Parts: sequence; structure tokens; C-alpha cells
Amino acid sequence: MKKTYTIVIDPDIRMTDKQRIDFKTLVKEYIRDKSGWAQFHEFIFKESSTDIIIHLSSPATLLKNGCKSSELSCAEVGGNHMYLNSMRWTKGPIGNTGLALDKYRQYMVTHELGHILGYGHAKCPGPGEPAPLMMQQTLGIGKCKPNIKLTETDLHSK
Repeated sequence: MKKTYTIVIDPDIRMTDKQRIDFKTLVKEYIRDKSGWAQFHEFIFKESSTDIIIHLSSPATLLKNGCKSSELSCAEVGGNHMYLNSMRWTKGPIGNTGLALDKYRQYMVTHELGHILGYGHAKCPGPGEPAPLMMQQTLGIGKCKPNIKLTETDLHSK
């Protein structure tokens, strides 16, 4: 299935032009990664009139846009808007994910994209198992192993 998307950096986010370009480049790379949802969907970047709008948002803007927490990213399950928390993008997770910042960012984008595609949260399937992408890894992964690839558990979280 084809889906179009665009990337928006909210006006209250202060970034250099290079940081803006880098952010957009990384998001595009993460969305195209075949270990994520690109296994099942073709995602096409467009400047406007798209199916999905990916925002980089400040904690204050997250709350204005209906997110339940200023600490986490969010997306409309089955909707169009994804809000990536700029603090998490810059500083990383709240809990221990075992992921380097670049891998954590990939997790953020893939997790929220899963919500857009209609998937809910998943739990750690068991000690030593890969953490599902649809698990709230930002809060920690418990006894799961760090992971940024889709798992069978993710596919059953719809």
C-alpha cells in the first residue's frame, strides 16, 4: 500500500538550517528502512497534500495538539498526524532502552508510524526477547533486549 508523507518542523523549534536538513534526512531514512513498516508499505515523500504529516514538536506544542504527555511523542492511531518530541529527539529516552541516540530516533519514528498505521502498544513478550517496536521503549525495555526491527509481537498489536 502506498502512503505519502511530509515532514514539518513546528515554528517554536529552534534549529539551524543544517539541523533541519539533517532531521528531515534521518526521518526519510528511518521510514524507508525495510526492517520497519516499509516491508509492507511504500512511503513517498511529498512537500504537501499528504496522507501523513510528521511534526517535530516542542513539549508545549505536543500538549496543544492533543498528546497526553509533554514527555513522550504521540500519533493518532489510524490518523494522519505524528508528533515527535523534540526533547526526546535531542536527549534520548526517559528510561533505559539500551539504544544509541540514532537507533532510539529510528525507534521513535517507527513506533509512531505504527500508530498511524493502526497499531497499538505491545508488551515485552518475555525475558531476553527483542523489545517490540510498538512497546513504549521510551519508558524502558524491562527484561527485553534492545531492538529497532519489527517483531511478530508488533504485527499482532492491531
